[in-house]
Amino acid sequence: MRVAPSDIAARFALSAPQPVSEAQILPTAVSAQEEGKSYQRLLSICAFCSIFGALIFNFLLTYVNTRLFPVTAQMVILCELTLISLALFAAAGRGMGLYVVLGVFISYMLFLMVVQGSSDPKPIRDALIPIVFIFAGLRLASPRLANLLVIVAVPLTIAIGLFEYLDTDRYLDYFNVLGFYLAKGAVQLDEVFGQTRGLFISGMRPEPRTILPFLGQHRVSSIFLEPVSAGNFGAIAYAWALFSTKMRFRYLVMAGALAIVSFADARFGLLTCIVVTVGYPFYHMVPRQIWLLVPFIILAAFVTFGIATGADGGDNGVAGRLSVTSALLIKLPINVVLGLETTDQFVADSGFAYTLTQFGIFGFIGLWAAFVFIPSKSRRGWIFHSMIIIYFLMLLLISNSGYSIKTGALMWFLLGTALGTPYDDENRDAPKARRSLSPQDPDATET
Repeated sequence: MRVAPSDIAARFALSAPQPVSEAQILPTAVSAQEEGKSYQRLLSICAFCSIFGALIFNFLLTYVNTRLFPVTAQMVILCELTLISLALFAAAGRGMGLYVVLGVFISYMLFLMVVQGSSDPKPIRDALIPIVFIFAGLRLASPRLANLLVIVAVPLTIAIGLFEYLDTDRYLDYFNVLGFYLAKGAVQLDEVFGQTRGLFISGMRPEPRTILPFLGQHRVSSIFLEPVSAGNFGAIAYAWALFSTKMRFRYLVMAGALAIVSFADARFGLLTCIVVTVGYPFYHMVPRQIWLLVPFIILAAFVTFGIATGADGGDNGVAGRLSVTSALLIKLPINVVLGLETTDQFVADSGFAYTLTQFGIFGFIGLWAAFVFIPSKSRRGWIFHSMIIIYFLMLLLISNSGYSIKTGALMWFLLGTALGTPYDDENRDAPKARRSLSPQDPDATET
């Protein structure tokens, strides 16, 4: 069959190299708006990884220590530094607020270290956690991201807790909690009578349970490894669900948070849930100036009580724990309170005593004032702010666990989110179907 010359020319033309346009060679330009959305998504991912990582990294390290290789205190510190760095990346913007606060605080702490002749960086770490995570929440101001964190964390905590409670021996085969605390040096062998396998020291209550006695003496810790932090998390998650009225699965989250508190037999957590609920209608009536004075009034009252009664500790009940706080406060040397000296005195059972030994009275005043007077973009943000003030004040009476990154990262981020979100505008111009994790996302009916 003969092929026409015109057909040959046409086929040759199709097989020949075609001219390539400039648009095909050069990458497509990304608009400023698209670039901004991509960057905000990156910040949100960093914040999520940092906060969720803070919730579970000790739990994962427990598995590593039990099944893979020994964990050291340095590994734990490295994990914390990584999580704080991620949060700092999410928090750092063009505004000067974060840098001014960090500069003033670090300068004060370096001054204290020089005066005390101390090289312990722990006080810097203790205050760095709230500063960084609050600013991350303020910058992102995404209730949807905050809700997602709580919605994911609550069922995960319940699931792992049920595994711990229902099959403790198998759970310890994978997560030897006591072995992890021994490995990182938080617990000494003589404190646990030579045992190297088991739950945390407080995982079994010596006296009968306060909450749901039929559950037995086992206090479930789940991913938090010890029941105090589990109870603290339950109280924080409950408070956020109570505040975030448009959160999907809100009542299930509240029920789940109460279940976590109950399984941990966390009396403080249950009392916090009750107090923040009862006080909900009254938060707008209490000005910031009152909250500024409350901890120092409490301090004066406990010191006066301790001196008048000669307090020397107490049992594990509520009255006994308060008596412990009085005893610890009156035993602190005046130079320690002023921040001029350090002390080896055990103060972990009193948040007030611990705070004074870490920052001194002037540092405590400065940090508390900064905490109370964080500006809010809406009147509604003050509601959750008041809840966290109450929670932290109550915790200072009985423990230093408020400085733990395990629950602190989530709590401070939620606070920053509440204060940085313009809730008062959410019902006027905000589209109902908004789904982004952008800072402009108020409290839509999101995750």
